[in-house]
Amino acid sequence: MSRSTQSPAWARAGALPRAPRRLPDAVMALPWIMPGLLLFFVFVHLPMLIQVVMSFGPDQLGKPFVATLKNYSDLVADRKFWFALGHNLHYAVASVIGKVVLSFALALALNGAFFGRTFFRAVFFLPVVISFVAIGTVWGFMLQYQYGAINVGLRSLGLEGLAADWLGDPRFAMWSIIFVDIWKWTGFHVIIYLAGLQALPGDVEEAAVVDGANAWQRFVYITVPLMKRYTITNTIIATLGAFSVFDLVFVMTKGGPFNATQVAMTQVYLNAFQFQRFGYASAQATILLLIMAVVSVVLLRLGQRAEQR
Repeated sequence: MSRSTQSPAWARAGALPRAPRRLPDAVMALPWIMPGLLLFFVFVHLPMLIQVVMSFGPDQLGKPFVATLKNYSDLVADRKFWFALGHNLHYAVASVIGKVVLSFALALALNGAFFGRTFFRAVFFLPVVISFVAIGTVWGFMLQYQYGAINVGLRSLGLEGLAADWLGDPRFAMWSIIFVDIWKWTGFHVIIYLAGLQALPGDVEEAAVVDGANAWQRFVYITVPLMKRYTITNTIIATLGAFSVFDLVFVMTKGGPFNATQVAMTQVYLNAFQFQRFGYASAQATILLLIMAVVSVVLLRLGQRAEQR
């Protein structure tokens, strides 16, 4: 029997069978991720959309909805909001530098092999899991002028001149909150840096040692450049946290003394829940959201350029 008679009909016709069509992977995965996407939309995107819509509506609830730009025009002339936003900028610069530098130094120390390393890692991460309210309350008592642990300790050491009204003096109030914020979040950024340090290729540093590079040279020319992406991640997270800070400020000072610690979110809270100006508070929150989005994009762009160098 010849080969042609043994071949299937589709082979003799010179055509291959058409494979059954498969749905794209994204369509196949959609039923599995849809519940999560729905929850994310309901609790994240939907509130933001409602906020944006309310920002174009009336100043107070109960009035007829008429889309206008009055809330935004009032916001442009609101010196209190821009003054509070300036405090956010001050807060961001100081807290981001403090968190990034301190967490990098601690990560380098905790990355080495020594007895009790796991214990110290847990100790530094512990403040991250404590609520803002609890931390603000405890540190508020510690920073109290007359009976606070900080001033009592300074007086017991004979350093009466260093005792101050940390939360009642406009010169120290914001710095005190920044210090507490750094204390709380440094452990979180340490974990990110530790993940980066443990992912560094060991052969690069070994080659530098063979070439005669000392510890400082290896740190400056190898460790720091290879940790750029982790530094960028920590910087973005810390910056967004600084522009959205509310809990610590409200618990520790409520924006005082003399508005020295007023930030943008406390202004949103006051206008929404004290003055019942929900439309105007929505406009403030929308502007703050746009600012954080722009800051995030700028930092990401700068980080990408830094990595390409």
